[in-house]
Amino acid sequence: MQVNLFDRFILTIYSFALIVLSCVMIAVTSGWFSQDLFRPYMEQILSGTNIAYLIVAIIFLIVSLRFFFSSFRFKKSKEDRSIRQRSDLGEINITIQTIQTIAERAARRVKGVRDLRSGIKLLESGTMITLHVSVDGETPFPELTHNLQHDVKDQVETITGLLISEVKIVVTEVAQQENYAARKRVE
Repeated sequence: MQVNLFDRFILTIYSFALIVLSCVMIAVTSGWFSQDLFRPYMEQILSGTNIAYLIVAIIFLIVSLRFFFSSFRFKKSKEDRSIRQRSDLGEINITIQTIQTIAERAARRVKGVRDLRSGIKLLESGTMITLHVSVDGETPFPELTHNLQHDVKDQVETITGLLISEVKIVVTEVAQQENYAARKRVE
C-alpha cells in the first residue's frame, strides 16, 4: 500500500502518542507511580470541565478512523499493476505499461493515425484496450478504425499471449494539415 507523506507524519505522531499513553498506563497499573499523581487529571476528564481533553479525544478518534478506513483502500500503483499468467515453468507477469507500449506501437503503424493515447482495463472477459486517436482526416474512419482494432488486437495477442476482449477507439480530433506537415519536417 502506498502511503503519502502526510499520512506517514500523522502516523508517526499518532504512534508516539500511543507509546507514551501505553507507558503511562503500564506504570500506573503496575504500581510504579502513585495513582494519586494522576487522580486530578482523571477527575477533570470525568467531570467534563476541560475542553482540551475532549478536543484531543476527537482528534484521536478522527485519526484512528482515517487509518482504519484507509487500510481497506488498497490501490496498486501503475507500475505494480500487471497481468499474471501461469505456464508449465512458472509465473509470468506482464505490466500494464508493457501492454500499452505494444498497443501504441501497433496503432502508430496504421495509416491515418497522427497522435494517440491508450488505456488498459482488466475485465473478467479479457483485457480491454482503449485508444484515443487523432487522425489525418484523409483516411475513411470505418477503414481506419477497423485497421486499428484488428492490428492492435493481433499485435498485442501475438506478443503477449493475452486475450484481448475489446479494442475501443475514440477519435478525438482531425489533425490539421499544416501542423502535420510542419511536424513531419521536424521528424
